Amino acid sequence: MRPPRRLGRPVDDRTDEGALEHARHPTEAFAPEPDRPSRVGIGEILRDRSFRAVIFGTFVIMLGYGILSPILPLYARSFGVGYGAVGLLNSSFAFTRLIFDLISGPLVRRFGERAMVTVGASVVGLSSLLAARAPSFPALVGLRGAGGAGSSVFFAALMTYLLRTAPRDRVGRVMGTFYGAFNVGMIVGNPIGGFVAHFFGLASPLLFYGAACFLAAGLYLRAVEPQPRPQAGASGGSLRDLRWSREFVAVLVSNLAYFLMVAGVFQTLLSLFQRDQLGLSLAAIGGFQTLVALAEFVVLFPAGSAIDRRGRKAVLLPATLGLALVVGLFGLATTIPVLAVMLVALGVTSGYGGVPQPVMLSDVIPERNRPAAIGVYRFVGDLGFVIGPLVAGGAASAFGFGVAFAVTAIPCLVSAAFLLTVPETMGRRART
Repeated sequence: MRPPRRLGRPVDDRTDEGALEHARHPTEAFAPEPDRPSRVGIGEILRDRSFRAVIFGTFVIMLGYGILSPILPLYARSFGVGYGAVGLLNSSFAFTRLIFDLISGPLVRRFGERAMVTVGASVVGLSSLLAARAPSFPALVGLRGAGGAGSSVFFAALMTYLLRTAPRDRVGRVMGTFYGAFNVGMIVGNPIGGFVAHFFGLASPLLFYGAACFLAAGLYLRAVEPQPRPQAGASGGSLRDLRWSREFVAVLVSNLAYFLMVAGVFQTLLSLFQRDQLGLSLAAIGGFQTLVALAEFVVLFPAGSAIDRRGRKAVLLPATLGLALVVGLFGLATTIPVLAVMLVALGVTSGYGGVPQPVMLSDVIPERNRPAAIGVYRFVGDLGFVIGPLVAGGAASAFGFGVAFAVTAIPCLVSAAFLLTVPETMGRRART
């Protein structure tokens, strides 16, 4: 079986030599990384066929999700349920994904990235198509829950593939481009959702989303090269084999803080603050939400480039402090000009603050343990996604928006304090 092709360059086939060196120095956690950052743009990164398929497939899936997300609550209400049941529907997807995060790593390790990314996307697609014809609300909740399981496996496999194949001198730019596909899909999909539902019915976005998932699954199956199977008796790859170094824990804390902020601020407080505190119309709120998403999108590739050139901690620490400052003071945005400035600042700091974590993870976790580590990484991120709205919404109800924003910023300060205690990880590669 030929070795897997790395994005942008062939694999340096020195695994036996590396294993021998590791046996000689078993206590040494990292090896020097000789690669130096090269000047490459998005065009050069997208020349790679496999990565181009990953980016397009991700865009297609997030386009479908963007079409679905604003209409799904209305579709749930069409079953005659209340607002609480709508929340249950959204939670079923997130909760099942949270549970499967710890299972997805071993599955990726056992069956390979191509198989799991294809199966995961297909499960989400099939559950969405069936949800469009759900006979009852409990059936709808169950099908969305199944989609969450598929989503967990899909993204764990996709992230494992990207971190394994991206060249070390441009992994930040690869991840920045990947996250950019997320944003573009969501930005383009959201306004299309209302149009699709208006002309084809409330269930139609689920059909579009399901079709998008199957299209992406086909792209991945054709373009992603199979990963070599682990040799019989090979050790490593499970949760108990993870080395819980301070750097790895710092990545987890940062990911928890970041997604708690995203769920608490972006998905909970922003629209409520603009409507209840500033009295903005729904159209104006949508426009401002697009503004912050565009600001974040614009900086994603520069953020990846800075990560490759300056270092992971060098970008993540100031970005996390910037996020804490912007979020903590957001309650002071009581006029439209100040709101616009704060939203742009939020998008910029969020863009720089969300890319370094997976790159840093790839530095500190050896490849054989990376699927399990990514499962834990996604678990803590999804945990923040579940906790964030509860913390932000509860604080806003009890103390007002100013306190709610300040409370949501605290985890970012904790993450920054933890990052101060770890060294820069760029230029070091976890031994395999």
